Amino acid sequence: MTISEKVAYIQGLFDGLKLDAEKSGEARILSEVLDVLREVGQQLDSMDAAMDQFDEELDTLGGTVAELEEAVFDDEDEQDADFDDLDDDEEDFFEIPCPTCGEDLVVDDEALAAGLVECPVCGGKFALSFEEEANESSGEE
Repeated sequence: MTISEKVAYIQGLFDGLKLDAEKSGEARILSEVLDVLREVGQQLDSMDAAMDQFDEELDTLGGTVAELEEAVFDDEDEQDADFDDLDDDEEDFFEIPCPTCGEDLVVDDEALAAGLVECPVCGGKFALSFEEEANESSGEE
């Protein structure tokens, strides 16, 4: 039961007692108190309606903000993923010269794992060995 409904119930009790506000001081006070309560109830009902409207608007704004965040940050995540992919690509490939024809070859991790590279230009096959480079960088030969 709302405040307005409770005030209306009390007003009914007051009217049912057939109290005359003009003849009785107590009845006059009760009548004035009921008027104040009625106004308070109306204002509270008005505030409840405004709060309900604000809740609906906030829900709408929250949905809009969520859509904007998704649009902005998902694009950013995709761009970061694209850059990460580029970085990964650069790390997974490197160039070496073919020992037969001298053509620069792009070699990936799979070729390194296999240990054998075939030159697409001259058809020459050669094994990849990093032992000499390791010895040269450490000062041994």
